[in-house]
Amino acid sequence: MPELLLITLYIIGGLVLLYFGADWLVKGAMTLALNLGLSPLIVGLTVVALGTSVPEALVSVQAAIGHQGGIAIGNVVGSNILNIALILGLSALITPLKVDSHLVKADVPLLSGATFMLVVLLEDFHISRMEGAFLLLCIVGYIVGNILTVKKTTPEENKIKGMEVPEDPGNNFWRDIALLIVGIITLGFGSNFLVTGAVDLARLWGLSEALIGLTIVSIGTGTPELATALMAAYRKSADLAIGNAVGSNLFNIMFVLGLAGLVAPLDAIGINSSDLYVMLAVTILLLPTVWTGRILDRKEGFLFLAIYFGYLYYLWPA
Repeated sequence: MPELLLITLYIIGGLVLLYFGADWLVKGAMTLALNLGLSPLIVGLTVVALGTSVPEALVSVQAAIGHQGGIAIGNVVGSNILNIALILGLSALITPLKVDSHLVKADVPLLSGATFMLVVLLEDFHISRMEGAFLLLCIVGYIVGNILTVKKTTPEENKIKGMEVPEDPGNNFWRDIALLIVGIITLGFGSNFLVTGAVDLARLWGLSEALIGLTIVSIGTGTPELATALMAAYRKSADLAIGNAVGSNLFNIMFVLGLAGLVAPLDAIGINSSDLYVMLAVTILLLPTVWTGRILDRKEGFLFLAIYFGYLYYLWPA
């Protein structure tokens, strides 16, 4: 079998396994958590957000183990740019997005701070184990803070329009456990296939691992977020569309890079300061939309898309 065809099969197979694995993991974790007595909102903010970040986490950890820091860090930076510029850009083209949820509004400034913190941490283009542990502590603090906020404020203040969490999940404990296990195993195989294919493609085409991580890998691992946001926009659920992108980016920075950095120190070989500044810029551009009460309209959605495709054009070698 020609090498390029085999590499393509690895990448496509990895993407398919990641998509279904994330879906099974989220479904199993969601209903299991509800059956254990957690509120639907807390489940949506933590379990679901964590579940959609698992593909990025496993791919980055797999890359970290193989000392491919360019893919591990490029995956997170590329995914965060994609979640805002491409996913929210497309969502705004479907329907203008106006945020009403108090929690989503609070998370956007927090994401701006976390993104700035990541840019500072990557000033030396390296994530140490200590920095990885620090990022993991940050995500624990974020989850605890969300739980405390939900408990202290009224349900109306914390309502996220469009969040579909079943109120009566049933009591099929073993089915949920089975979905969790199958989802994790599927994600494991998917991340292995995707990283293997991406590394081989970079070698075959003479591209850097960072470029592959910033583009192909980040687009692939972002498919759960893309599917969720586009469906939310179609159903006119702006809170869920923006909340999904913002929550995923927070988990990518603190959980994904934290876990990968703890497994093995990461060297951002091939990542440039311009990549980090684009990530920071698109995040800051989201601030006026949620804090001034304005709507992320189709013109602004088009602007985000132009930024994303302009960034891809800048990245890709001639």
